[in-house]
Amino acid sequence: MSEAIAVALVGADTPASQAFLDVLGEMPLALTALYPLSDDEEAVSVELRHQSLPMIDVASFDWKKADAVVFVGAPELAKRYAQAACDAGAAVIDLTGATGSQSGKPQRGQIVGLPHVLTSMISAPLAALHALGAIDFAGATAMLSVSEDGQAAIEALSMQTRQLFAQQEVELAGYPKRLAFNLLPTADCGEELRIAAELTAVGTPLNCITVSRVPVFFGHAVSLNVLMHDEVTLEQIEAAIQASPALYYLKADGAAGIATPQDAIGGDKVWLNQLQVAADGRSVQMWLVADNARLPARAAVLLLALL
Repeated sequence: MSEAIAVALVGADTPASQAFLDVLGEMPLALTALYPLSDDEEAVSVELRHQSLPMIDVASFDWKKADAVVFVGAPELAKRYAQAACDAGAAVIDLTGATGSQSGKPQRGQIVGLPHVLTSMISAPLAALHALGAIDFAGATAMLSVSEDGQAAIEALSMQTRQLFAQQEVELAGYPKRLAFNLLPTADCGEELRIAAELTAVGTPLNCITVSRVPVFFGHAVSLNVLMHDEVTLEQIEAAIQASPALYYLKADGAAGIATPQDAIGGDKVWLNQLQVAADGRSVQMWLVADNARLPARAAVLLLALL
């Protein structure tokens, strides 16, 4: 049996932290303590396993108290404190992407990161198709909810929506153009390059990807198009997808067969839907949705279990 560990959760007042706490509460990971940390003076407490835990000021926390430190939803705090936690001997897991750390097994005195959530969403179906044969081309159009950018982005979308209904001037709140009731390509964020590199590293390369922000609070979606080298049948693809533990294949008639980001909220798998094979037997199209907070949260808890 693994030993109980003390975990510090930085960014405990963010929406992403709730997904982490939910997963942590569901899994049998033994804890000696959980320290919820925030820089928000108004944050009061969090709940884990029906126990209320008071919020702690991150600036005053002694990092030596924690065996592991998880950074969620607050990239500015990861930039500021991840190295200090690492220097104190904690195993640091960065879910924000702010430290640029590579994935791997957590070690005390080291910082590890997780792939972008889009990498996780895309790699699973590509791996399933790759098991059927060579892939000549793969392209994706990704639609990210604003929760990818943290609490401030959620508040910005809510504010812009209210301002539009009130016929007021809309504040951009850090975005180059209005996000509410709009679609915003975000190629300048560097996400495309990061995701392409991560997919290549795991053996499921992507030829091109376009990332945009959509006016949705939670849940990501991806339209994935693949050109197989040899012909495959729909039945073969369905069997490969159903064999993947990371995928949930939704196949039903009518409205029940339409997967939306909202449907995937609270789930631990990538939902796959709208699967089509063209008449040439090589062109494959599919629709993917997932809970963008829950997927990395589950991965982080599994990493903690390795300690």
